[in-house]
Amino acid sequence: MRQQEMLRTAMKQSGQTRQRMAESLGVSRRALDKWLLPETSGDFRRMPETAQRLLAAHYGVRQSSGFSKPYDWSDPAMTDNALILAVLRRADFADLVQLCIDQGLDRVKGRVETALGLVPAAERPILERILARMLRSIDIALSEELSQRHTA
Repeated sequence: MRQQEMLRTAMKQSGQTRQRMAESLGVSRRALDKWLLPETSGDFRRMPETAQRLLAAHYGVRQSSGFSKPYDWSDPAMTDNALILAVLRRADFADLVQLCIDQGLDRVKGRVETALGLVPAAERPILERILARMLRSIDIALSEELSQRHTA
């Protein structure tokens, strides 16, 4: 689920206006408005992880929800970094693509070493090769999509 959808879902479920949602998140209405803009907008701002955790805890809405495998959502305060590590350890391509779209490719790439440190030493080399190939493919696909958007 994209940031804008996440916020709109929380507002709809709670029946809050933009002003009241901004107040409940402890931000200005202007900040919330920038979070609600399309990512292609020059004024778009990514919502901090703290605000995402607050939405998950208070409204049951999480940014990353389009996964093919179940992840442990029993803890609504599960950090995005814990989610990234769980997806990396499973090395499921569809989930990795969704995660890169939701969290950003650079952020996911930055957590690979930590994820590799959590698996048994015998499994690290193969997981490292698999993740490198998958992330390279995602990087190429996202770069192509971005260049197509700029030419359109």
